[in-house]
Order: sequence, then C-alpha cells, then structure tokens
Amino acid sequence: MTQTSTTPAQDGQRTVAPDNPGASPLRAWLAVIALGLGTFSFVTTETLPIGLLPSIGAGLDVSVGTAGFLVTGFAAVAAITAAPLTTLCGRIDRKWLLAGLLVLYVAGNLLAVIATSYGVLLGARVLVALAHGVFWSIAAAIAVRLVPERHAVRATALVLGGISLASVLGVPLGTMIGQRSGWHTAFAAVAAIGFVVLVAVLFLLPSLPAQGTGSLAALPRVLRNSRLRAAVAVTALVMIGHFLAFTYIAPYLEQVTGISEGMVGVLLLVFGAAGFAGNFVAGAVVGRSVHGTLVGALVLMTGSLALLWAFGDSRPAAITLLVLWGLAFAALPVGLQTWVLQLAKEESDAASSLYVAAFNGAIAVGALAGGLLVDSAAGPRAVTAVAAVLTACALLTLLLSARSARTHNPAPARTRTNA
Repeated sequence: MTQTSTTPAQDGQRTVAPDNPGASPLRAWLAVIALGLGTFSFVTTETLPIGLLPSIGAGLDVSVGTAGFLVTGFAAVAAITAAPLTTLCGRIDRKWLLAGLLVLYVAGNLLAVIATSYGVLLGARVLVALAHGVFWSIAAAIAVRLVPERHAVRATALVLGGISLASVLGVPLGTMIGQRSGWHTAFAAVAAIGFVVLVAVLFLLPSLPAQGTGSLAALPRVLRNSRLRAAVAVTALVMIGHFLAFTYIAPYLEQVTGISEGMVGVLLLVFGAAGFAGNFVAGAVVGRSVHGTLVGALVLMTGSLALLWAFGDSRPAAITLLVLWGLAFAALPVGLQTWVLQLAKEESDAASSLYVAAFNGAIAVGALAGGLLVDSAAGPRAVTAVAAVLTACALLTLLLSARSARTHNPAPARTRTNA
C-alpha cells in the first residue's frame, strides 16, 4: 500500500501527498515528462516500420507482406505478454523496473541497427515488444504517484501525450530518416531517445516500492470487477475500429476522396496535430467526468467515421471529419486509462496491463481485418463504415456499464432534517 499524508487544502478538499515527498515539484514534473518521452519512444518504435516496409523488405530480401509482420507481430507479442509479465514484475521497485525495461528497449533497437537478416530483426522486435507491454502498463500509474492527487489526470495526460506525439512527429520523422539514411539509422535514432529516457529515469525518479502482489493471481482477481471487464471491452472495440480504418487511411484518401499521394502525408500530420490537441483537452476535462469525456469522444468518433463513409468523396468534408476523428480519438487513451486506474486502485498495474493488452491486440486485429476489407470487393470505403459500427458498440457497452453500476450502487437517499 502507498503511504500518503493529508493536509487541509484551501478549498476544503483533502490533498494527497505524492510518493516522493522530499522531491521538488519541478523534479516530479520532469520525471513525468520523461515518462511521456518514454511512451513516445515506445509507440514510435512500435509503428516505425510502417513507413519503411519497402526498404526493409528490399534490404533483407523478403516481401513487403513478410516485413509487415514486424508491426503486427510486435503488437501481438506486446498484447499477449503485457498482463502476465506486468503481474510477475509486481514486487520490483518501479524505478529499477523502468530502468530494466529501457535497457531492454535500447538493446533491442541496437540489435535492429546491426541486423542483416530478417530473423535477427524479428528477434530484436520481440525484445522491444516484451518491454513495451510492461512499460505502458506501469507508466501512467507511476506518474500518478509522483504528483499530488489533484494533478493525477494532468500527469496521465502528459504520459499518454506521447502516443499523439508519436503520430505527429515520431513515425513521420522516423520514416524521413530511414528514407534518407537507411532504415538501420531510423532504429539507431529511437535507440538514442530510449537512452535519454533511461538516464532521466535514473536521475529523476525516486525509489517507488511496488504496490502489486507479483502473482498471476492478481489477473483473475481484477477481472472479477465487471466494470473493469467493460473498460477492457470498450478499449478493444474502439481500438479495433480505429486501427481498422486508420491503418488504411492512405488508400481511402487517395481512392475515395481523390487526395494526391503527396498530400496524404500532410493530412496525416494534420490528424496527428488534432490528436495532440485533443489529448490535452481531454486532460483538462476528464478530471471532472471520466464517463462524460468518454461518451463525448465516442459519439464524436462514431459520427465522424459514419459521415466519412457517407461523404468521404467530398474533400472539404473528408478533411474536416479527419480532424474531428483525430480530436475524438486522442481523448480516448486518457479517458480509458483514467477509468481503469479508478476501477482498480489496489491493483493498478495488473488492471493497466489488461488495458494495454486489449489496446495492442486491437492494433493487430484491426490492421488484419482492415486489410481483408480493403482487398475485398468492398474496397477502402468500407473500413470507415465497419469502424463506425465498432465504435458505436463501444459506446453502447460504456452506457450499459454505467447503467449497471447505477443499478447496483444507487445513490444514497437524501434525508430531510428539521430546522
């Protein structure tokens, strides 16, 4: 259990001290930013091969489809191993666990730098994927422990802002580096970022004793929480829908909207920029109502995808809806992660690992399903329709979960008192 102290705040609320009471606020927030940079580096590495598949395939003498397994296989390994590895690491001090994960991350990417065969590169990707699931499972929970409770949502938003930043800068810059200097150089660049995060973790993070049990028994225990199961289901549905459509947004924009190939990259940057803004908007409002934030984001995302299916052949409409989609999607990781942490405070790492498993599994499933749709007679336009259906199902699951919670935990009745 985390030891906390309380002091009366000016507004009459209790203020919970962080787990590093001797550290300055500046050092605590620098540590949170370092965790955000870590999220950025991991997500960038996960998706880095997407823009380099042709050059990787040519360099290693494999097909583009075989090279593509470097992305889907990475996501699958992270999804399968996130929950068990996180729970098995439950007794390790969080500072040193983070350091170990980052060492594995740097080593895996350096192995990719020197890889001259597909097997070696695939093995390097597996090493990083093993660290990826655990890092993402514990990063937000660690950030919350570094700052006062009233800043928990802001810290979560900063850490998860690395996801949006990876979309805006990470993958495009990595692709640019790889195209100009070779794909080995792109992996060297992300290894360098990981080393910077490792140094920051060693110097900025205090010792953070583990809060978990270190036993796989934690997984079935947290899964008995019906609302947590709903959170995992919502995550899986919405992320499958998103990656089903977004993975193939380039052929959609080119074939349905009529956007030139050169403009697709610009629009992806616009999408990422909208997402980066949406991440911090969510951080500002999710503290007031997690449920309301998630409902609003899912309604906006479902509507944007459905309208893209209906009006995607109009350039102004498609560009506007793409921006709205980016805004809506970026709010979801912050809202969902905050929801998960609220539902399982005593086993936050185990609960987060299930969320991460659902998220990464959705990348693999969504990309695979989207590919089948694009290659079918339905074509690229169908991906937005199917994605809209999946996000609508996620919204319905969220609403039913909230209704069930109100039914089983009704608000206490007000009692009248005589003056």
